[in-house]
Amino acid sequence: MIIKKTILSLCLLLMGGVAFSQNILEVKDISQSNDVFSSANDEAAVLIRCNHTIPLKFSSSMDKSAVPFRTELQGSDSLYYIAFPTGNRYRGRELAISSPGYYSVSISLELQPKQLLSYQITDPNALVDAGCYRGHRNKGMEEIKNSNYEEARNQFIVARECTDCNVEENESNIALADSLILYRQKGDEAYKLLDYVKASNYYSMILALNAYDNYASNRNTICVRNFTDECNTLYTKAEYYFSEKEYDKAKELYEKVVEKECTNMSIAVERLNSISSLLRAKKDHARVFTYEYRKDVPIGFSYGRYNMHKAGGFFQMDFNGNVFKAIRSDCKYGDEKFAEMNMSFGWTIKIAAPIWIHFGPGFTGKMYYGTYLDKKYPKKGFGSDDWQYLDKSKMGDEEVLATAPGLDEAPEQFQKGWEKANLAFAVSPVVGITAKYSYFAVRLTYQYRWSVQKDLQDFMGPSRVSVGVGVAF
Repeated sequence: MIIKKTILSLCLLLMGGVAFSQNILEVKDISQSNDVFSSANDEAAVLIRCNHTIPLKFSSSMDKSAVPFRTELQGSDSLYYIAFPTGNRYRGRELAISSPGYYSVSISLELQPKQLLSYQITDPNALVDAGCYRGHRNKGMEEIKNSNYEEARNQFIVARECTDCNVEENESNIALADSLILYRQKGDEAYKLLDYVKASNYYSMILALNAYDNYASNRNTICVRNFTDECNTLYTKAEYYFSEKEYDKAKELYEKVVEKECTNMSIAVERLNSISSLLRAKKDHARVFTYEYRKDVPIGFSYGRYNMHKAGGFFQMDFNGNVFKAIRSDCKYGDEKFAEMNMSFGWTIKIAAPIWIHFGPGFTGKMYYGTYLDKKYPKKGFGSDDWQYLDKSKMGDEEVLATAPGLDEAPEQFQKGWEKANLAFAVSPVVGITAKYSYFAVRLTYQYRWSVQKDLQDFMGPSRVSVGVGVAF
């Protein structure tokens, strides 16, 4: 009987020793409200942080697997990323976390699509009877989490003297503290000098090593905001000067936008290219404006770019005063001059300074008046040769017809027949040469006319030549 009690007591003692040998894990929610998990599906994710000396395993009450899709080391912490599907069917999910020598803990998860929740797993008794090295190491890591990097370094330096020191790990921790101290110092120096890009880079490097550093996080946010405001101010001013054609001032500001690598840097580069082209054109007097004279259309002009090193373009238009009479409906059969307009555009290419060639498509519109018989067209538009083509029944009665064509006034009932407007249209490509020197330019242009209505070819004329004189600037 005594032997049985002894054996039972030993068993209970061993069971109690096992029970008391198990440590506990503590869970702290460190999620940020603006954390987002990028996923193509409606998934959410959980981030678990824990000291790398405590390896973790996971299981889920509602999923076949809770294996992390990514694990990484950040400082002395291991980071575990676990993705989960979401929806009503997954309500009440429990994530179990276990580690050798520790009791399992569980976290209740109510996840929404794209949500990222973060938790810190710690051993609350890590500093109790931890030994010299481990105690100072843990205190140092705690100071790093609290962003007290000088104190953290002091703890690691003291840990060097411990007989149980893990030299490789401790030197790595000292290097971590030194890096954080240096990055904060460099970041603050750049911040004082208003170099927000450089400062933001250093604060980001701190956050990569210690995500708990609120000072670096806040400073980084301020840097990004100030940098964005500074870029927007520079770009807005540059755009204003560009629109006002103050290119020297605009160029200086656009260069700063590019130098700072602002988000609108690509547009600034395009503007700088445009400014360079404009300034070069101004220096070379590439822009040419000329007055153009052509038979039957004495009112004309041409404007174009005659570049030294690349092709340019031009536009030419000429017309006569009868165009305005046509707009007012003051024209009629019997007028000896016709409303006419020419337009052309195309390319300019330097042959050898100071000579350029220009060429391109164009069109000609010429109006004639009166009601004509079907498929009958004038040769000149007015005269005895064209009288035979008119629909006389709509032009006037026998008394009117007995009168020579070109009446000053037609009877009211036949007014529409005399005033009906008809348009002759021709495709009119052009080719010519331009000579420019300093501020002066001369143009000579040959225009070929191809009448869309073949019977109007004589009326339109086969070709025309125009002469232009003007300025280069």
